[in-house]
Amino acid sequence: MAVIRPPYAMLDRRHLLPLLACHSTPGDEAEVWQLLEQHWHAAGLAITRLGHYAVTATTPTRRRRPVLLITAHMDSPGFAVDRLPAARGARKAVAGLTRLGGAAFPGHQVAGVLKNRAAKTAVIIRKKARPGGEADFVCEPLPPARHLPLDLRHGDRVCFASAPELTGDKIVAPFLDNRLGCWLLAELAPRLATWQTPWQVVLAATGSEEFGGFGASVLAHHVRADLAIVLDATYAAAAQHVRLGGGPVLTLSDASVLLSPARRDQIMDLLGAAGIPLQTEVYNFSGTDARAFPRLGQTCPVLPLLLATTGNHSPQETADGRDADQLLAAIACLAMQRL
Repeated sequence: MAVIRPPYAMLDRRHLLPLLACHSTPGDEAEVWQLLEQHWHAAGLAITRLGHYAVTATTPTRRRRPVLLITAHMDSPGFAVDRLPAARGARKAVAGLTRLGGAAFPGHQVAGVLKNRAAKTAVIIRKKARPGGEADFVCEPLPPARHLPLDLRHGDRVCFASAPELTGDKIVAPFLDNRLGCWLLAELAPRLATWQTPWQVVLAATGSEEFGGFGASVLAHHVRADLAIVLDATYAAAAQHVRLGGGPVLTLSDASVLLSPARRDQIMDLLGAAGIPLQTEVYNFSGTDARAFPRLGQTCPVLPLLLATTGNHSPQETADGRDADQLLAAIACLAMQRL
């Protein structure tokens, strides 16, 4: 078996930056959606929108082939406005927020961006402790602004402010869960035409993974895969020997998937023979879009191939770009096989 290594597998770091600049909270993924469609359209893929829940891009084929589905989610945890300011235009006006997904940050405040139908506004997100209860979140204008937008509405969205740092192989930014997966979807598109693969490859991006997993359920209903690869972020964990720079991570079990030892060995042997490092993890909590496929009655193997990060769901998630390069190589290797 041929060894698949960089530079073949090197991703273009420039394509990650526009994705990290997107305001894409659960149920409001249009900015990421549009960027992915641009990459897929340029590569000549056939694009299908599944309502506002998911989008697919398919390689053209003249004959029936088994379907390899490669999917990632477009949303990252954020907030929705649930309480409007009591006095609009007042200097101290604040808006209450409800978390969409498990947004987390250290301390009591962090810079954010409020998005409504008119514009994006820099804000401060504050966390206020509630005795004996869940923390309360609010946002207020970032000085020198005097007030929040006058046309603020229930359901307007707030996310962390993004100032990515790319230093060598180190990537520090919010939203790496799961803009890293979307980055791979963008980078895969032009490469598919060069692959000698027995599969018809379908790239897919889903919404609301961080809040209910609605997008993956719609995707699993409409695309009948013979093999599904789910891309996402996971935790660097010293206890499980999962580290940044150690290669992609195959989830053997969590709240959404349970792989047999035989399947584990098959994947590890294939990638090992190709010289591609692979880490593994075992949990009984958390999860990914992988849960949607068996729930919808699909019988295909589902492989969660993830990227280790630290600071998950925070304004400063950290990843190693070499892991993303190796994940691309792993996908290419699996796409040459019939599992």
